[in-house]
Amino acid sequence: MNDRIVVIGEALIDLIQQSDGRYEAKPGGAPANVSIALARLGTHVSYAGRMSTDKFGEKLYNWLSPEKIDMSLVERTSDPTTLAVASLDDQGKASYSFYLKGTSDWGWTLDSFANLEADPPAAIVIGSVATAIEPGASVIESLAGHLHSREASTVVIDLNIRPGLGFERAAETVRVERQIKLAHIVKASDDDLAWLYPEHGPAETAGAWAAAGHYVIMTRGAEGATLFTPSGDSVSVKAPTIDLVDTVGAGDSFLGATLYGLQQLAALGGRAEAALAKVTVDQWTNLLELAARVGAITCSRAGCNPPTLAELGL
Repeated sequence: MNDRIVVIGEALIDLIQQSDGRYEAKPGGAPANVSIALARLGTHVSYAGRMSTDKFGEKLYNWLSPEKIDMSLVERTSDPTTLAVASLDDQGKASYSFYLKGTSDWGWTLDSFANLEADPPAAIVIGSVATAIEPGASVIESLAGHLHSREASTVVIDLNIRPGLGFERAAETVRVERQIKLAHIVKASDDDLAWLYPEHGPAETAGAWAAAGHYVIMTRGAEGATLFTPSGDSVSVKAPTIDLVDTVGAGDSFLGATLYGLQQLAALGGRAEAALAKVTVDQWTNLLELAARVGAITCSRAGCNPPTLAELGL
């Protein structure tokens, strides 16, 4: 059985505001962060990203290479590296603006994922900016649709809505509603849901998506997270108390740990709906508590630096 988890999406440079007002260049990108979190938990993970051959692209490649991540799906390109400027508020929460026109992350072609069609992984993780920017977004969406319709892989979408991209809310809502139909598991923050549907409470939206057949994990920052299931069950976990440094990569680490937990339960792979339906409320509680712990540890460190299995005592 193929136990590989493939994470598709951007690796970019975060220019992060420092306390003295300077900006420091740090490797980032939600999909790349998820890949690191999975790798540090001992998961067989492949990262599929397009990386520039410029200096920033080399920095990104050298950042991911030491991790136990399969990099065979990485495409190198002369297109410049995508930049995200992260400004932190008084609580260490990041807001982003982007420099992405003509940059490396969005140039996927229909041939890029032919091997994944032929040899489907246990799960694919899509989302974030990569599913919003063309031409690559349509390629990723097509792959997810094929794997979902064939019941070949568990499809996971991590929304990571970025208002700083300047998209119209109505257009983004149409895109998101179309893409989540291709997913078995949807992860979204309460901020994502509040931005998409300001007229509804985030939990109301998450519950409606779950009723339509999805497992919806809504992260709530320092308040923890809540799972909504198609059967109508919900599971809430609290976030451990920590000394906050910043929240960069916290949600990505949380997702990586969630998928690690599901894989330990043999709940990822083909025929995903049947596999996920076998996960009990108690099992969901345990794995989400682990994910909350992993996210909290990441918040206690600068940047996205998720813990290893050894650090977790596992």
